[in-house]
Amino acid sequence: MPASALRDAPIPIEITGLEPGGSVTFGSRTRSRSGTDWGASATFEAGADGTVVVEEESPIESRYYDTADPMGLFWSMRPVGSDPTEPMPPGVMFRPPAESFAVTLTAETGGNTLAEATTTRRMYDQDIKRVETPKNLVGAAFLPPGDGPAPGVIHLHGQGGQPFVGLARLLASRGFAALALQYFGDPDPLPDTLQEVPVEYVDRAIDWLGSHNRAANGGIGLFGFSRGGPLSLLTASQSNDVSAVVGWASSGIVYEGLGPDRVPAGTSAWSIDGEPVPYLKLAEADLGPPPVSGLPFFEPPLATTSQEQLEAVTVPVEDADTPIYLASATDDQRWPSTRLCERVVDRLDETGYSHSYRHDAFEGAGHFMIPPYLPTAGTMRDSIDIYGGTPSANANANENAWNRTRSFLTDSLPTQ
Repeated sequence: MPASALRDAPIPIEITGLEPGGSVTFGSRTRSRSGTDWGASATFEAGADGTVVVEEESPIESRYYDTADPMGLFWSMRPVGSDPTEPMPPGVMFRPPAESFAVTLTAETGGNTLAEATTTRRMYDQDIKRVETPKNLVGAAFLPPGDGPAPGVIHLHGQGGQPFVGLARLLASRGFAALALQYFGDPDPLPDTLQEVPVEYVDRAIDWLGSHNRAANGGIGLFGFSRGGPLSLLTASQSNDVSAVVGWASSGIVYEGLGPDRVPAGTSAWSIDGEPVPYLKLAEADLGPPPVSGLPFFEPPLATTSQEQLEAVTVPVEDADTPIYLASATDDQRWPSTRLCERVVDRLDETGYSHSYRHDAFEGAGHFMIPPYLPTAGTMRDSIDIYGGTPSANANANENAWNRTRSFLTDSLPTQ
């Protein structure tokens, strides 16, 4: 087992020299940013050669996960002492330390410890470099180690309004020149809320990142999460400088924006040339006390709006000149991301789109999609929002969406 690895790297776990057919229990332990201990365990049966290879075998006993999974002991961890069969209280979630966290693995049989090892999970490569953004952009930009050209990626957050700085650091650690761009909220020059955000603001970020002396020539990739998904697609439909689009829990529909306290804004979330982009009005809904699902705002308009009206508020994705990768969650409780992504694919199918496109709908997963292998207990809801999914379904979506996104961006973006 490596002494350290980036947080998105799988770790091989294997033990030899056991009695054939005997059992061994692996345990994992780590500590969150708040100082809470998290852990998991699983028992396996040794093969005829006295070996257990965790990635190839299902546990014979575990309350945490039940299928062969090389990283099951990592993503299935929960606060020590909590019941793995019970939902986590709202707001309890694993939050890693900013730079790294240690995971200790043990192997026990008959009450005796056979082996123990600790690996450090690095949140990012310490050799990446942060670069200052110009005053007319808000966000955090990072360059990968080294001096050579790197493909550029801009990440666009969702309605939470905060840039995904940790994700940008991880992208830089994996060889991309990455900008986590904030597009509303504090400070100036941003709009205060998610309403009539200028698509031209993203164009400005593309121009800046594309002109950096470390950025590879030939276009920038856009990576949008949730509300950042349609913003990415809109930008690509208007720009010749986008070489790839990724959308997680995305949408091909433009919805109404949000004003203060996340109430419907009465206008579009986006604008082009100073004019609001045609939008689908949110439904009126009394959600009750939090945590709550967002579906009552987003689903009813899809059912009651005519096809002609829906067409008017659909992003003209056929005007983009770039490959597209979408990942959605079938139990998304923030908005119906699978249906909204299917609309993108339908439009691309109908128009004979000339570039490659793919949509992965992850069965049973929820809206909380992040790079893989952090504990997923608690990602179904927080104290305000219900996100959906299960720990195992969310872990599967995180792993596959991230690996396919990295491959897609690597294959689609220029490196010279």
